[in-house]
Amino acid sequence: MTAKPPDGTNLDELLKRALADDLPPDVAAGMQDRLDRFRAGMKEKEKWMPVRTPFFPRSAWAMLSILMLVSGSLLQGLGSRNPLSDRISIIRTSLAVSRELAAARSMSSSARIQNEDGKSFDCDIEWRSGSQAEVLVKGPDESSLRNFKLGELQDAADPVARALAPFATPAAVAELLSGGWRFVTFSREAGCDLGTYTTPAGTGREALEFVIDMCTNLPVRITGTGGASSSSGRPEEILWEARFRF
Repeated sequence: MTAKPPDGTNLDELLKRALADDLPPDVAAGMQDRLDRFRAGMKEKEKWMPVRTPFFPRSAWAMLSILMLVSGSLLQGLGSRNPLSDRISIIRTSLAVSRELAAARSMSSSARIQNEDGKSFDCDIEWRSGSQAEVLVKGPDESSLRNFKLGELQDAADPVARALAPFATPAAVAELLSGGWRFVTFSREAGCDLGTYTTPAGTGREALEFVIDMCTNLPVRITGTGGASSSSGRPEEILWEARFRF
């Protein structure tokens, strides 16, 4: 079976994902022209390659680098931030966070969750690669109320285990952050930029607000909320919060 040569479809899809019909028409036309010329050059090179290799599917990073180069040169003279650059930056950051979470070998987190009566309590979670996450449930005076390991059969009937499962391992955190990100603000702490983002509530899940350390591309804090104010973007109600160390 002969492999289908790359035709830039993945790049087109990524471009559609980054755009939302708000790029100036002249800039969009210029970008499309450059992408067309890039593809033409790649196809010309393929004629002299002994083995066809799928260039674009190798990595989303290659596509994003092309988009950043093209959009950067075309938008340089606009003098202000543009939605295109912001969207590409969000995609790059979300991919980087997924990559770093997949590579994590250990994670510690502290979480404040609510029980069925709405009462808050604190938990510490320790996870190491190859083992189950260990949970310490603490009382108001920081005393130990309960120790257990996540991932056991009885967890399905345990409300505390169910509440902690979405942020007990790096893989669970990656799944939790897999929704469409929206940028809120940047801040700076200890020499690193911190990016704050939100994801809207979906079926069976709360809205999220989370902070990413831009130096490590790892989450610092994730908060489950009851929604966000359209005017301020801040959470209306905090349902739970987890802080992370990697």
